[in-house]
Amino acid sequence: MPPERSTTANIHDRASIQRVYSHDDYARDASENERSKPGVLKGVQITAAPDENGNFVLSPASQQAGEVSGAVFLAPFHRVTAEEHAAADPDPGHGYEAFLDDIIEAAQRQGYRAEASPGPGDQRLRGARQ
Repeated sequence: MPPERSTTANIHDRASIQRVYSHDDYARDASENERSKPGVLKGVQITAAPDENGNFVLSPASQQAGEVSGAVFLAPFHRVTAEEHAAADPDPGHGYEAFLDDIIEAAQRQGYRAEASPGPGDQRLRGARQ
């Protein structure tokens, strides 16, 4: 994967997401993720929920298959396989627009929210620990 391009994107501005994760990035990662039993999945990571203006941190990322990360990780896969529809749809970037929709939905739904995280003195941190 090229050098990490962690940057701020906006859920209301698809072009800002495309600057971080291009059509070419999607096509390459989706093809690599569809190999037989990939050990490492490639995609994007959302490290924070959008702020009140819709800005969130997005970066290309990779993750071991089966790894559970603290941030939201999305790995692209083609919506149809090339073998099944090669003649009808030879575009390796097929599904990119839908993946952008997935990124926006995941950013809105999840992500680290500092205001919701327990801090010193929070009642959720009191009591016996395991």
